[in-house]
Amino acid sequence: MKNMYYKNLLFFAFFSVVSLSTFAQGLTGSFTVGDSNSDYETIPLAIQDLQTQGVGNGGATFEIIPGTYTQPIVLENIMGLSETNTLTFSAQPGTVTFEVMGTTATSDAIIRVNALSNITFDGFDLVDNSITGEEIEYGYYLVGTATAGCSNNVITNSKIFLGASGARPITATRGIYFSSQGTSLQTSNSNNIIDSVEIDNSSWGIQFRCAASLFGQITQADFNNQVINCTFGANAALGHDFSSGALAINALGGRDMIIRNNLIANISNLNSDPALPVSTSGISLDSSSGEVTENTISNVTYEGTRGSTYGIRSSTFVNDTTLIANNSISGLVRGNFIASTTDPSLNLTGLWIFNQGGNNGLARVLHNSIFLEADAPVTYSTGGVQLSGGSTGQFPGEVYNNIIVNNIPTADPAYRSFALVDGNTARGFLLSDNNDLYADAANAYLGVIGRELGGNEQFTNDLQDFITISETNENSVSFLPEFMDASAGDLSFSETITVTPEYFVPTLPEVPTDIEGTTRSTPETYLGAYEGPELLSIADAFVLQVAVYPNPASEVINLNIPNFGEGFVSIKMFDALGRQVLVINNMEPTADATYSIPLTGVQKGMYYLNINANNLETTKKIVVR
Repeated sequence: MKNMYYKNLLFFAFFSVVSLSTFAQGLTGSFTVGDSNSDYETIPLAIQDLQTQGVGNGGATFEIIPGTYTQPIVLENIMGLSETNTLTFSAQPGTVTFEVMGTTATSDAIIRVNALSNITFDGFDLVDNSITGEEIEYGYYLVGTATAGCSNNVITNSKIFLGASGARPITATRGIYFSSQGTSLQTSNSNNIIDSVEIDNSSWGIQFRCAASLFGQITQADFNNQVINCTFGANAALGHDFSSGALAINALGGRDMIIRNNLIANISNLNSDPALPVSTSGISLDSSSGEVTENTISNVTYEGTRGSTYGIRSSTFVNDTTLIANNSISGLVRGNFIASTTDPSLNLTGLWIFNQGGNNGLARVLHNSIFLEADAPVTYSTGGVQLSGGSTGQFPGEVYNNIIVNNIPTADPAYRSFALVDGNTARGFLLSDNNDLYADAANAYLGVIGRELGGNEQFTNDLQDFITISETNENSVSFLPEFMDASAGDLSFSETITVTPEYFVPTLPEVPTDIEGTTRSTPETYLGAYEGPELLSIADAFVLQVAVYPNPASEVINLNIPNFGEGFVSIKMFDALGRQVLVINNMEPTADATYSIPLTGVQKGMYYLNINANNLETTKKIVVR
């Protein structure tokens, strides 16, 4: 009996060690999912194994075979995930669709992630197949807790179409929603990337909400989240027909964000009667910071009794900076209503910079093209770019090299349209120059100062008068550029324009390319988001051949310069705010004639790489992650 006891004990110990070893190792490598010939016949079986065994060294990839799937995905309690042990669910884009039905619950999601990081979703189409009253609220729903956030996740090559079986959405719908309850940086929702996603028929497109009180007071910010190369409302407009606002991209407490190269094609928010004023906006950042560049915003419509329409609205986290550059904004519509004649609020604004709860960091508004017009006179006030100082009126902003056109007529002189609004009580908080400020409609003016609560408002449609009263814009101009098709939202320059000196402004080092990635000319460049139609010089033709890879990068960036030979190359790297972070002079090529730049110590984010080869220069935009 004694020997048998020890044999059983040894067997139990051996079995336990093997079981623990299996669990500790976790799932690694590639697996297929979706039919009887796959490693896992169903997605729930794969998730069950992940929850039992976790993810092992090197991570795991689950390839979903083509087809339509009707069960929602819930990921939680998966051990072993890290930046090196990642989890990927992927499909060939356009081949896998999740058509899911909702319930009467208020937080249904097609794909839900509970407090997990380092997960990639690549190539999925999500569709709400519900009946009215049981809608799906979220396409992707990533929920952080007080002890674990959702960070380093990637959603890419995805299409999301919400609304019960194609009906107009309810106000609660979000294409992608990140919600945080984090109490520290480690438990925040940070370093997430949303890349090449199409969202249609959703009330809001993408929302990041950091840990905050019920009234929006931030308790823990999120950092370094990105929304890049996405499209909103191209097939079915975002928005709804109820009493609330609608947005394409929104963040509360998102610091050092990158919002770049997105197309906001259509937001239609109708028949709203909210109890409090709401906004319908292309991009809306509350107490955030970072980079908002190369976005195209058009066809944003709001009809309702209260609230406003914005292309971009932004309040910057105190002591932080937001760079707003190379954006094109047009096609904004606010349904007509009779506004107050004593309230200084504007009910339609191309770009609104405001102070929120003491968060009055610096907004840098550079090289944007804004075009506002209306078919008939309106009974409310509007602005192209507005710096709103509130009742205190001490709010910094920089506005350079923009085209700001406001041709919206008003029906009564009590309502006015402005190109540029300085809402500060005192001068000197707005630094502004080399802009094109233009207004040519009934009761429209190129500039106004003192438009704040209790302020002494002064407005004019004469540029020299505005220079005097604003103490800014000494080198600005006032003319209507020859756009390709402004009414259709194309604010690029016509190829047949008569180029005059008014089109040119000094080059800004922080904006070395235009909205399409074309290298700007130097020492002068074109106004607004688009570089002009001039032919490239020989030097430009040369530098455009520089290839930079990989991009995004994490450890090293490589340069390949065809036909250059093996000469020396120098580089300078600048962050999104124009600060130099790296210099390497006289780099020698490697054996395969490339130039390698180590990224040791370079933080995640967007950077500009200035490359000098044989006294010829170019600048390339890169992302480090």
